[in-house]
Amino acid sequence: MTKLAVLLLIFTAISTVSTLRCFEGTVKGLESNAQTPKKECGGISNYCIQRIDKKNGEMRRECSSWSDEHSMEEKCPMTGCHFQTKDSTFCCCQFDECNEWKGDGTEFKAGETVVEKAVPSAPKLSDVVMPTAASRKNKSDDIVRIPTTPAPTRKSSLVELP
Repeated sequence: MTKLAVLLLIFTAISTVSTLRCFEGTVKGLESNAQTPKKECGGISNYCIQRIDKKNGEMRRECSSWSDEHSMEEKCPMTGCHFQTKDSTFCCCQFDECNEWKGDGTEFKAGETVVEKAVPSAPKLSDVVMPTAASRKNKSDDIVRIPTTPAPTRKSSLVELP
């Protein structure tokens, strides 16, 4: 009897530690960076979702599981946001507090209040470094180096399929 009680206690501790935490609630306004409350999801929840409703100007964040959605593979083939119709976008992810996207499907960064340009501006001609004959040591130096703006980083996780 005591072995059973110990096993039950260990199982409870493990399931409590591995509980997913998601943002949950509805945000009015697609440009809002309002944070919804965090929620400890139930043991069956294995991902966080966000539905972006452009027609009504709302974003809904919540815990969910594969069994909650019909044809989940079609709605969320991989982590991130997927456009379903011209008025709705479905976003999903599988790590703590990951479901906080903007209305355009990009993620908020800490302290961000405005949407940044999606496409970086072209470099100025004065920023382009051209090699000279004196500076070349090998043929790879013939390559023109143009400074670029790094792509924004995105949170990601591996999606585990049953």
